[in-house]
Amino acid sequence: MFTLTDETIDAAIDNISGYIVSVVVSQTGRPIEEVSEVFFMSDAYALLCDKKTGYYWDNISEIINKFIAETGM
Repeated sequence: MFTLTDETIDAAIDNISGYIVSVVVSQTGRPIEEVSEVFFMSDAYALLCDKKTGYYWDNISEIINKFIAETGM
């Protein structure tokens, strides 16, 4: 049976973050270093990391859109 633990959530956040960065890189053509730096400083990432928000369980496309809208990428 699947159990949602802090370790599982942390792994999900790491995977989702990598996916978001790769999608934005492919959509914008910007360097991965730039997108990564901006993403990890963004409010979208802060919300994703806040386990109380449940963003790690939300639609990833919505998080990508939030990040793009927030940063103008």
